[in-house]
Amino acid sequence: MFAKQNRLAHTRDVQRVFAAGRSFFGPYFTIRFLAAPRPPRITVSISTKVAKSAVRRNRVKRVVRELMRVNLSRLAVGDYLLVVRPTAVKCVNAEIRASLEQQLLKCRLLRP
Repeated sequence: MFAKQNRLAHTRDVQRVFAAGRSFFGPYFTIRFLAAPRPPRITVSISTKVAKSAVRRNRVKRVVRELMRVNLSRLAVGDYLLVVRPTAVKCVNAEIRASLEQQLLKCRLLRP
């Protein structure tokens, strides 16, 4: 669980990131990022079309949130919207973590 200051919780904030944020596409995730002069705020979005089972959706969200929480101090400041793609549901946890970290590094949103 993120600290309250690191949650992108309000619908209007999520919509603003979705509309005005930069998009970075990867095999398992689409990352929307909107630079802002505040600590990183993060939300993970996974549709029921991606996985019908709530257990599978929650597993992916837990893995992603934990990776982001651990690397919070290394993230660029701003708002993050992580949209999960259907291919991520079929992967093991280590593969999801490695792919997301590699994508963040490639997009220069995560300091090495």
